[in-house]
This record gives sequence, C-alpha cells and structure tokens, in this order.
Amino acid sequence: MIDFRYHLVSIVSIFLALAVGIVLGAGPLKEDIGNTLTSEVTRLREDRTELRARLDEAEKAAQARDAFTEAGNKSLLPGRLQDTTLTLVVLPGADANLVKSTTSTLADAGAKIGSTVTVLDAWVEPDKATFRSTLGEQLAPSVQVPVDQDGELVNAVLARSLLAKAGGGSPGADAALEGLRTGELIRYTPDSITPATGAVVIGGPVTGGTADERTAKAESLAQLAAALDSAGSGAVLATPALNGSDDPQVSVGATVRQDSQASKNLSTVDHAEVPMGQASIVFGLMEQFAGNAGHYGLEADATAAFPAMAAK
Repeated sequence: MIDFRYHLVSIVSIFLALAVGIVLGAGPLKEDIGNTLTSEVTRLREDRTELRARLDEAEKAAQARDAFTEAGNKSLLPGRLQDTTLTLVVLPGADANLVKSTTSTLADAGAKIGSTVTVLDAWVEPDKATFRSTLGEQLAPSVQVPVDQDGELVNAVLARSLLAKAGGGSPGADAALEGLRTGELIRYTPDSITPATGAVVIGGPVTGGTADERTAKAESLAQLAAALDSAGSGAVLATPALNGSDDPQVSVGATVRQDSQASKNLSTVDHAEVPMGQASIVFGLMEQFAGNAGHYGLEADATAAFPAMAAK
C-alpha cells in the first residue's frame, strides 16, 4: 500500500507541475517570454544587417585599393626587369587566369619570357616515382647534374635545363627537356627554349588523396621550386589565395615557408592574383637578383605585405 501511495503521489506531482507550467506560460509569463524572444530576434536581425553593411564596405574598399594599385602598377613596373630573361613554370593545379596575368605583368616590367613550362601531375604521382628516378638518371649527364644529390633528380635536371646563373645554358638542355616531355612529365612552349637567369613558379592548391599524400605532393613541388631557385639567379613562387572550398587543400607556398632551408633562399608571394601580389612578384625577383629573399602577401606566415623596395 505504501508503494502504491508513493507512486500515486509522484504521478499527481508531475501532472500538477505540468499544469502549473501551462498556466504560467499561457498567463503571467506569456508576455515576458514573447517579448524576450521578439527582442532577441530583432537584435539578431540588426546585427546581421550591420555585419552585412560592414562586409559590403570592406569589399568596396578592397576593390578601390586594388583598382588604385593596378593603375599605379602601370607607372611603377615598366622597365624594372628590362634585359631579363625569365622562365615561367606552371605547377599542377595553377589557375590559368593567374598564369595569364603574371605573363602580362612580367612583359609590362620589360622581361622576356624564354619559356613557359607546365609541370604535369605525373611529376608528383607516387606510382611514377621509379619512372622519374630512372629517367632522371638517364638525363642527368646531358646537363651535368650529379646523380648522387639529395632529392628527386628530375628536379635538378629540369632546373639546369631551363636556367643558368650567367646565361648560356647547358649544351644538352634541349635533349633533356625533350626527354622530360616524351616521358609526359612536362609540356613547354616554344619548342626552342631560351635559357633564363630567373624563374617565376606559379602554384595552385594541392587537393585530392589523403592528407599524407597531399603533404607529400606539396613538399615535392616545393623542392622543385627550390631547385629552380638554385639553378639560376633567383626565383619567386607565386600562389593564389586558397579558394575556400570544402575539399582539403595544401598550399605549396605555405609548404616552402615552413621549410627552414628553402625559405632562406626562395621568395614567395601569396594572393598573387591581386594587383599588389603582381607587383610583389616583380619586386620579389629584383630582390632575388640582389641576393635576398622574402615572403610576401596577406597570409599570417608572410613576413610583409610587399617587398620594401616597392616603396622606394
């Protein structure tokens, strides 16, 4: 009987609590709750409107700054790279518009593009590693590359085929480049390449595969950029802002910046697609030819927004 009364009282208490809640919610508390919710919704709408206005203002300001910089580049850049021959190296995933705008910027600065080389996916595919190693050993003697060096041999072969510190190039460069093209590792134009003293490397985000595979590919491309820098009088690696895709991405530029050795010698420019980034490529090359290096752009790991000599 005690157990029955206990359960009965518990059940009655529960229903009483529910009844009190319903009465209060429909009566004295109804207005307060409604007013509170209405106030919160109104405040959130006002916050959203304010944030939208701030974002629109920031975008308008950024567009104005880009337009001003682009107009300024027309008088700031011409002649800066006069009598300079450059190689343009396009990495897998690079944006075609960035390649086009960079080619135009370098031409405006007075540089001659000795060749445009497109590095194909096979350059970093894991299942092509043995093929790349064998091909590198076969081609290395034609461009006087030691076969016992660190890193992938094809990096040094391509770099030595395209670049020379004092001009002239290697006598076997044409044969080495043709071997890399026949092996479907690169494409290039024109067929007869003019040796260059410097290089601009255009990278894109590394996507697909596992996290370890993306990291390995980015590191391999970073090593290629470093080899190009070593073979000539300097190089700049230019990359766009990461596109905000949900797909995981690795930046080749960030990979270089994290490499204590490569970052000492190779310059990088992030957000290269904006006019400030384009100017930084030109002044970054000038800085390279003077024996210095830097990392420029808007990312947190950049050392400055743009090279100091751009303001001189």
